[in-house]
Amino acid sequence: MTHPSSSTILDTLLAFAEEAAAMALAHREAGLAVTYKDAGLGQALTEADLAISRLLHDRFGPRLIEEETVDALGHAAARQLLAEDEWTFVGDPIDGTKPYSGGLSSWGTMVAACRRGWPRASVMSLPAWADDRADPFRQLPASDQSGLLLAAVDGAAYWAPTRGGRRTGELQPLRPPERRTHHVGWLPVAAQRYTLDYEQGFFPWSESSAIADAALMALGRLDATCLNHMLWDAAAVLPVLEALGFRLYRWPDLAPPPATLVEMFDDQFSGHDALWLICRDADQARRFARAVRVSPGRDP
Repeated sequence: MTHPSSSTILDTLLAFAEEAAAMALAHREAGLAVTYKDAGLGQALTEADLAISRLLHDRFGPRLIEEETVDALGHAAARQLLAEDEWTFVGDPIDGTKPYSGGLSSWGTMVAACRRGWPRASVMSLPAWADDRADPFRQLPASDQSGLLLAAVDGAAYWAPTRGGRRTGELQPLRPPERRTHHVGWLPVAAQRYTLDYEQGFFPWSESSAIADAALMALGRLDATCLNHMLWDAAAVLPVLEALGFRLYRWPDLAPPPATLVEMFDDQFSGHDALWLICRDADQARRFARAVRVSPGRDP
């Protein structure tokens, strides 16, 4: 395994993620005003999202696709950037803004480096992940918040502990989880469109965000999960989970993914109209697929 210190691209992603995580913790400590992106109450927005969006642009320049400004870029330009040999960066300033603004731990910031159509390296930082559930009312200052950083490059995955959003130790190799928990990720977007037949042996678990879902997978809490959210939610998740041996299977026919990531999403960068399973192998994917049902009143 190549030591990650030899990877310039990973160093670039790590530097951003640490600064963004510290920034997010500081904003939350100072107090947050929450607004919403549309008429519903599902897409929350805070000043921290916008501040980290600006940081993304400062660090990665014009070869950036990120949630808060992607409409100005457009689908055609994003597709072209992703197809090229030069690095293109895909970021989500804060994934899990609802748990972030609600004082929970299941949120974070993430960024991926893509070229030739697919994410090749990524960093996910969950700076408040070490939630003390035995003392749920304890309030720590931002500088003392303990978290988790996950990273991948060159087909290998790594982890490190964080405090105040910054690493407190070197990156360590992350091994594929061996235990089976019989639980699968079941985020709100999937739950709105599908139901899960738990009598097939799979039980749903959701901590409200794609980044928390990926962390649960990487740490062996979940056996498998679903992907039908947005491009920037998937880009940073996939290098880590693929490095741990997980693969994508399209529900219900278990077809492999397309050659380029952007083909999994519509012109609005949404994957809501399809469902991808992230599983250890084809046998698990077949069993998981049998447990998924289209919700009553929704088209398959």
